[in-house]
Amino acid sequence: MITFDQRQTQHALTALARTTPGRRRLIAACAEEYLAQVDRRRLPVGYHKPILDDRSNRVDAFSMRRGDQFARMLGIACRPSNEHLPATARAVLDVVDAPVRKLTAAATATGQPHLIAVLHIAGVAA
Repeated sequence: MITFDQRQTQHALTALARTTPGRRRLIAACAEEYLAQVDRRRLPVGYHKPILDDRSNRVDAFSMRRGDQFARMLGIACRPSNEHLPATARAVLDVVDAPVRKLTAAATATGQPHLIAVLHIAGVAA
């Protein structure tokens, strides 16, 4: 049986696969900004201290750190306090960053980062 958070993540990843590369970068930027506050790496807008209550922090990040834009761009209908949205944002970032991690791993494994970069630009290396 699929849980709500799994369904939400599957929906987001399916919507992400159908977007353009430019829109994908915008979605990733929104997810990163949202998660920066949710994970308390960044203070809330206009605050000098973090919001200690997780629910209130998610609500604030949703409206002030582009969490709402992230959800709308992927067609996710949720409340600002949705406890599953951070996990969905992390999954989206993992998918968006996967090609970069793959190229970095190939460059590290071969010891030829310049060659991997040239092959990637030429369209030979994925």
